[in-house]
Amino acid sequence: MNKILITIGLLILPLIGFCDTLDYWHVYYNDSVIAKFNSVSQDLKIEIDRSKIKEGDTLTVRHGDDTPCINCKFVLFVRDDKKRKLRITQTDEFWGKLSFQLKDLIEFGDKNESKRYDFYYWEQYASGDKTSMKLVLQVIFKEEE
Repeated sequence: MNKILITIGLLILPLIGFCDTLDYWHVYYNDSVIAKFNSVSQDLKIEIDRSKIKEGDTLTVRHGDDTPCINCKFVLFVRDDKKRKLRITQTDEFWGKLSFQLKDLIEFGDKNESKRYDFYYWEQYASGDKTSMKLVLQVIFKEEE
């Protein structure tokens, strides 16, 4: 009787179980990692002291998961705190660099009185379909006190 129950259990288990992928991303200031996040991270905020930013400094996000998309475009999109579209960048390379110049974001923020920048990520398939856009990072430029 126990063998029958175990066999039935093994046959039913794959039908009720599911597997979820874990997304992960690293944030770089120039070439140094300043944060590591994953799909269960709660606080996605990074504060950067704007007085220390130099010309040419970049913020880079590298995103990955355990089921890499083949023949996809990997897209990173930035909005300010008023939901205005700022910049978009993309790569065809899995775990590729998605970078923005920090001075560009600051200049836009100064003109439009933006305080926060929200970074969204998605993947676009060769068919044109895309995954849903997800928030991966919030950047706040703080003033030195």
